[in-house]
Amino acid sequence: MRGLRGLDVLAGDFLTPLLVLRKPELDHNLAAMQRFCEQHGLSLAPHVKTTMSPEIAQAQIEHGAWALTLATPTQLAAFRRLGADRLLLANELCDPVAIEWLGGELDDDPTFTCYCYVDSIDSVEVLEKELARGVRARRLPVIVELGVPGGRTGARGVPAAWRVAERVLASSWLELAGVGGFEGVVPGALGAHLLDDVRAWLRGLTELADRVLAEHPASGEFVVTAGGTQYIELVAAELGPGWRNGRPIRVVLRSGCYVTHDSLGYEQYRKLLATEYPLMPLRSSLELWSRVLSRPEADLAIVDFGKRDTGMDSGFPVPLHRIRRGTTGLAKAPPGEVVAMNDQHAYFRGANDLEVGDRIGFGISHPCTTWDKWRVVPIVDDQYVLTGLAQTLF
Repeated sequence: MRGLRGLDVLAGDFLTPLLVLRKPELDHNLAAMQRFCEQHGLSLAPHVKTTMSPEIAQAQIEHGAWALTLATPTQLAAFRRLGADRLLLANELCDPVAIEWLGGELDDDPTFTCYCYVDSIDSVEVLEKELARGVRARRLPVIVELGVPGGRTGARGVPAAWRVAERVLASSWLELAGVGGFEGVVPGALGAHLLDDVRAWLRGLTELADRVLAEHPASGEFVVTAGGTQYIELVAAELGPGWRNGRPIRVVLRSGCYVTHDSLGYEQYRKLLATEYPLMPLRSSLELWSRVLSRPEADLAIVDFGKRDTGMDSGFPVPLHRIRRGTTGLAKAPPGEVVAMNDQHAYFRGANDLEVGDRIGFGISHPCTTWDKWRVVPIVDDQYVLTGLAQTLF
């Protein structure tokens, strides 16, 4: 950072395309989630595969994160090398090399904890087979995953998940640490019926937890984990203190995208939730700055970002700001929308007065598929002056 601090986005000190992280909004989201978890008696294990940024993960820990969630063994190893002492692999673990590595990490460091998912008898037996190859000092804590019909991983239905839990309880190598899953894969168009379906899935998860705890009372705390960023308030309502009823249950929220939020994909879910729940306020903190390269048609501007710079799986970037060529003043973006993207070009359609060299700041949709395209993201203050850097480990 020495020699870089003070660089100014508005003054044109950075080349485009440029992804920036606005620190005031980032700080707001970190604090908002910390308050929300404290108010609802939740633990937070943010899914840091969203950013894969050590700097942001550290900020999340400083704002009360109980653990860090990852999606792959490679991601797990990256944060373990950084010294993380409590990790959650929100996925099944079936790679022999990764199982041996994790078993060794648990054996070598009694202060380290790592959970992983199981969703079938097969997944249990794969873990057992590999763990049995050595002398183990500790059992591997696992979480039985409840899935969604037609979705990705997870046992299909409470009876199937219960059979997996029974198999774990009979294991010499595994410890049944809890139950969990991801309500974000419940299918359906945005609407009240979708919220009903998510509630039904969450009630299946509580039914599974109730059954496990009734037949095999936990000697310590029992983890129940759910919660992406789409349905934070709904998850908190369904898994709240009333359901826990004083039992030693740790409800773990795994939201990841909340930390930067977005301008379209997750924002649409926030608007849906607002029809039934009071919302935790989140603010979009990522902006993608670009420059107009060409005006080849009256209603078409070609700008200098594309698929290599931002995700498009949940919608195209949304125009927010404009800086006219040769100036530094920030104004509202002109009318128009991105309608297509190539690798390094975006097609911005609309009747407007954009000129070659004008800069446009866009809000992005779905942070996960934007962060992975950048190795370093400048962190800027409310005046767009550089204050820090967020590295990524993709």
